[in-house]
Amino acid sequence: MPNNLADLPFFVKVFAVIIGAVFAMTLTGDIDSDGRLKLSFGVFVKITFSAVFGFLSGAWLIEYMDWSHWSHTSHGFVMMLCSVFGMTLVGILYQSALLSLTDKKLSEIIAEIKLTFKSIFK
Repeated sequence: MPNNLADLPFFVKVFAVIIGAVFAMTLTGDIDSDGRLKLSFGVFVKITFSAVFGFLSGAWLIEYMDWSHWSHTSHGFVMMLCSVFGMTLVGILYQSALLSLTDKKLSEIIAEIKLTFKSIFK
């Protein structure tokens, strides 16, 4: 918990980045069709990469686009989007390797991703 209200914006940004990282885990197949997260060292590395990428690219984008006058919640949203889209790139590379190394068709992989999203939002 924050010691005073001055620390609160940091926790809003951390929460947004972590939510973005969890949503991005569906793209790498680490959240199964029942909505359960399979914890492993690889999952920890992916979540860490997504969160760090979200913080760094979000802060860079806010600074570059001069959005520093926006609210802290807006900053958190920008960082969450950077986290999701950064992990999306990793997910695309992962799914490309999966598609080329297995006998699955593209339609089967897309169906698995849709099923995972449906189970998360149940």
